[in-house]
Amino acid sequence: MEKVLKRMHPAGLLAYFLAGFLVVIWSRHPWITAIQTQVLLGVYLYHERSINKILPFLFLAALVAVTNPIFVQRGVTVLFTIGTMRITLESLLYGVHYGFLLMNVVLLCTIMNRYFRSEHWVYLTGSAFPKLGMTISMVMRLLPKYRKQGKLIMEIQSAIRKDSLLVRLLKTFAIETSWAFETSMDQVDSMAARGYGIKKKRTHFHLFCFRKRDAVCLVELVIVFLVNLYGWTKYYSRFFFYPMILWKPMRLKDIFFVGMMALQLLLPVFWKEAADVSD
Repeated sequence: MEKVLKRMHPAGLLAYFLAGFLVVIWSRHPWITAIQTQVLLGVYLYHERSINKILPFLFLAALVAVTNPIFVQRGVTVLFTIGTMRITLESLLYGVHYGFLLMNVVLLCTIMNRYFRSEHWVYLTGSAFPKLGMTISMVMRLLPKYRKQGKLIMEIQSAIRKDSLLVRLLKTFAIETSWAFETSMDQVDSMAARGYGIKKKRTHFHLFCFRKRDAVCLVELVIVFLVNLYGWTKYYSRFFFYPMILWKPMRLKDIFFVGMMALQLLLPVFWKEAADVSD
């Protein structure tokens, strides 16, 4: 999976993650959300190789699940009461569902951040909006450098003088702001020397090439996404937690659409062999 996504064309990569965000954010049925959570946790663990890395995500889901019954006291199945506060089963399950939904969004953002780099954004926006593409590229390069430089300055400050944390933060901010302005001026001079800003149209070089296998992968993704979109509009766009939950037994069509949801998120796993053969 990692090999395929790194080789994938930016247009196909954007389509894959955009389709993933749509099905995750639109999820309203617990079965669909559950399969998304299992797949995304599996993909995240595949990259990180550590159970401890998923603990912050689980804490986020648990926080939403616990706090929702406190603020939302709807539902007919009362578990217990705290004073005048009614803790209901429906509000608790609603919080669990949307806690996992929020966790899925954060997991997908984390996975996307691993593969989608500044050159992908520049390629996608550069031809139609060259100024926007350049701005995005500069911002995405500046932020990691700004964070790394701030960490270095903080370590130097703590080693030289034993000031309070607030004083070190203020000094670091002042030093880093001056460093950012100096770096920006150097970059402006460098870009002016290379011809940026002149009226003559510049040529561009990109590392990416849209190949036949990228088109095949994109078509497969669109087909699976349309199947999931049909299942969402026909069966899974409405699931009511209030005033009471009415669970229906899982049928063959439910198993099919749950499998298609997992397939959409795991499509790069099946693209792997095709990519190796074509390369």
